[in-house]
Amino acid sequence: MPVLIYKRTDGTEKTYEVGGKPLIFGRLPEAEIQVRDAFISRIHANIHFVNNTFVLKDLGSTNGTYRNGTRVYECELTSGDKIQVGDAALLFEIETTTGTAVLRQVSAPATPPRPLGKTTAGSEPLVEFSRPNDLKMTTAVPLPPRR
Repeated sequence: MPVLIYKRTDGTEKTYEVGGKPLIFGRLPEAEIQVRDAFISRIHANIHFVNNTFVLKDLGSTNGTYRNGTRVYECELTSGDKIQVGDAALLFEIETTTGTAVLRQVSAPATPPRPLGKTTAGSEPLVEFSRPNDLKMTTAVPLPPRR
């Protein structure tokens, strides 16, 4: 039966057998892989093993699941894939000698807000979100003069 080792940033780790039941990760204490992050759904995604391959599946999360910077709903994982859920970054690796999968939580790089410049004549960006693929912006729109 395939094995997945989850390694946290604090150095602790937990080993799971990946069999018929997928490993769910999210904020809930009941999730097998609990990740404490306000931008992660209570039940965010899962990893399961099918046809000799580890598969990542988003479970309808609010903020999405990303593999190597691209939003995914279900995909096969390969060694070296970076998974982003909320502000948490996880590195998926397969040890070549044992075939054991390792999911290592790494510090997510903080992306500081950067100025976008003017969007239309005279309007400045007021709000910017720098989450992957969720860039949004609100612009100031001048009100017509009162009569």
